[in-house]
Amino acid sequence: MAKATIKTVGDVGLKLLIGLLFVCIGIEGVANGSGNDLYRAIGDDTINIILGVVLIVCGLLIIVPLFISGIKPVFTKYSMIIVSVVWVLVIIFSDFVYGFGNFSGTEIFEWLEGFIYHLLILFSILKASKGALKGVVNK
Repeated sequence: MAKATIKTVGDVGLKLLIGLLFVCIGIEGVANGSGNDLYRAIGDDTINIILGVVLIVCGLLIIVPLFISGIKPVFTKYSMIIVSVVWVLVIIFSDFVYGFGNFSGTEIFEWLEGFIYHLLILFSILKASKGALKGVVNK
């Protein structure tokens, strides 16, 4: 019984952190932050703001149901799908479009470290959203 409780606490913590991450990334887009390579690749302030608002809403739709009942699970499902797709795009732009190339010396290891961090977050998102992505992958 204690093992199930620990797993539940871990799952809640993982979803909470993923939701907070995407709320922060969304705020960055609304605030015209160019620190995120995805926003830099888009380059259009209006689209960045729209994407930022979508990510804030998705992050909140991942967090709020952890503490309050009454939000339909379908909203969380689609939020997890959206953040999964956005994170794959972040990996593509951060690690391959803007981050890959002309390595000298140990820079390859710095790139690899950042890539591994991004993959850790991706697999955490996939773990937390396994129920949401189950229906999409099996179709």
